[in-house]
Amino acid sequence: MKKHPNTSLRLASSVGIGVFTASMMLASTGFAQEENDTGAVVTTPDVEVTAYRLPILVSETSQGVSVVTREEIEARNASTVVQLMREIPGLYVDQVGGPGGVASIHIRGSDPEQALVLIDGVRVNDPMLSRGGSYDLSSLDLVDVERIEVIRGSGSAIYGADAMGGVVNIVTRRAKEPGAQASVGIEGGGQDYGRATGTVSGGSEKARFTANASALQDGEDEDGGSLDLKTVSGSLSYSPSDGNGIGLFVRHNERESSSFPDFSGGIRLAVNRELEQRDAKETVYGGDITLRPADTLDLKFMLSRYERTEDINSPGVPPNPADPFNFVPPSVTSSDFTRDNALVSATAFLPLDSDLVLGYEYMREDGVNQGVLDFGFPIPTDFSLVRKTDSLFAELKSRPVQSLTLQFGYRHDSPSDLEDESSPSAGIRYDFVSTGTSLKAHYSEGFRPPSFFALGDPVVGNPDLKSETSKGYEVGLEQVLTDGALRFILNAFWTDYKNLIDFDTTTFTLVNRQEVEINGAEFELRWLALANLDLGFNYTYVNSDIVNSTEELRNRPEDKVGFTARYFPTDAWQLAWTTLYIGEFFDSSIPTGDVKMPSYSRTDISAAYTYKQVTLTFAVDNLFDERYEQYVGFVDPGVRARAGVSASF
Repeated sequence: MKKHPNTSLRLASSVGIGVFTASMMLASTGFAQEENDTGAVVTTPDVEVTAYRLPILVSETSQGVSVVTREEIEARNASTVVQLMREIPGLYVDQVGGPGGVASIHIRGSDPEQALVLIDGVRVNDPMLSRGGSYDLSSLDLVDVERIEVIRGSGSAIYGADAMGGVVNIVTRRAKEPGAQASVGIEGGGQDYGRATGTVSGGSEKARFTANASALQDGEDEDGGSLDLKTVSGSLSYSPSDGNGIGLFVRHNERESSSFPDFSGGIRLAVNRELEQRDAKETVYGGDITLRPADTLDLKFMLSRYERTEDINSPGVPPNPADPFNFVPPSVTSSDFTRDNALVSATAFLPLDSDLVLGYEYMREDGVNQGVLDFGFPIPTDFSLVRKTDSLFAELKSRPVQSLTLQFGYRHDSPSDLEDESSPSAGIRYDFVSTGTSLKAHYSEGFRPPSFFALGDPVVGNPDLKSETSKGYEVGLEQVLTDGALRFILNAFWTDYKNLIDFDTTTFTLVNRQEVEINGAEFELRWLALANLDLGFNYTYVNSDIVNSTEELRNRPEDKVGFTARYFPTDAWQLAWTTLYIGEFFDSSIPTGDVKMPSYSRTDISAAYTYKQVTLTFAVDNLFDERYEQYVGFVDPGVRARAGVSASF
């Protein structure tokens, strides 16, 4: 294993250079606190969080919540969703190898399958996956993303299944104003990176439409993997009056990728140099109707469907000579999954600045898997399952006095062939307006039913598995200083996960047995140092412990540090600097066995210049050419430059 003795030095130099650059900006420009017209990102935008059933502002939440706006996405100029989301406090995003590898999200140390991912409110987790039912973030292209909302902590009181670690809501771009608008863009760079995008929108005050298309190519097989992603999306909306409207939406992507298999040791250690091939197609579509029969009542009806097919051809992982029984056989798999949702809800606007939503949701999931494991003789892995879930939910937000916000949630889920689950939540937030101080606390419970793979796989599946459950607490402090230019947030959290599904080497099946306790803290500081200079710093600490075991959880770094600087010297220019530090963590591979992975740091920079309706962009990913590894042997391909041009009409 290659060590990185200069990691601390690189981290210090990266942050130091960033701070020095910011200091020079301060010295040359002078001190200011108000925002100007350059588009600088305000310290903490008080935006609405649509991941909740009720309209709620960031400044009213009792949980840890992050919102990445379109302005921040454009200022950051990240190459992928994975690169962007790594910077959010409380999140750890890993990827098996290069851009073709599966990208997973850990919220406050939870497993990836315990984080519910939504696209425009439609759940897109796939329970057919052998990794447990998570969502592959590399299937997303930033071109049609309007904002990313993250709820850190259980969201099962809102969404039920799969949300016990948290919620990620991807909101796609929609027409913001009447009239016709269009944009096109192209970008290229090292490591065979290329992207082409196009967007068109328009309409009137009452009726609007949007269409987006993109093609992304990233990575080379000789560097460990590649990705070819094509995405199209569109929406139609008609709103004859305030509170009344109808909307339709669709999103489709096709993904072809290659990478070394998990546990293989990657490009550095894999004995078999053949890459795993994955071809997937994913479609989300649906519609909603909103009605306002009275000033104090809103009604909502929504239908949606999620479809995903995937073909996987894996070369497997040969055994380590020291452990001949530890190997992954070659396999060929084809899966087909659909999820249908129907939802009806009523929102009442009550006295004491209170909102109450009551609703019912029906969900049908249908999965078919066909495959073969090659042990020298074929073993079929065919299975099919259907799950139906009826759910009732309620959510209340109340501000009986201006400084006090109360949140309550409750959801009861009745999945077929599994026990019913109830998920309550309660939160309180108090704002000391005179001092700019806010105190908050939140309690929540959650659950995750076994994935279709865990229940149905004929080799390791177990139809008697129970749902995983969680109980979590968090407390927080927020402080605003210097008229809102400086803000810091401190959250502490404790979560107890029970009945976690694990592989039993004695029976060679999946069983409920693990209990995991996770605690930690998040610190975030945002400083609008100048009207055109936004600085950020965040630190996340996560301690995870498997009860009554000396084993460690894979890919759970205790420490994560982030530094960002965004500078807008003129109306035409915007510059961004980001440094990320990841502490040591545990991993394992077949060639090496258990390994303590070294810490690493990574710095990305970008610049954009706009003249009239044309924007030129330039970025350098992994500026200091760090060859770090998120998984044993999967070496980052190193520094690369990107340049692009876009035009709007």
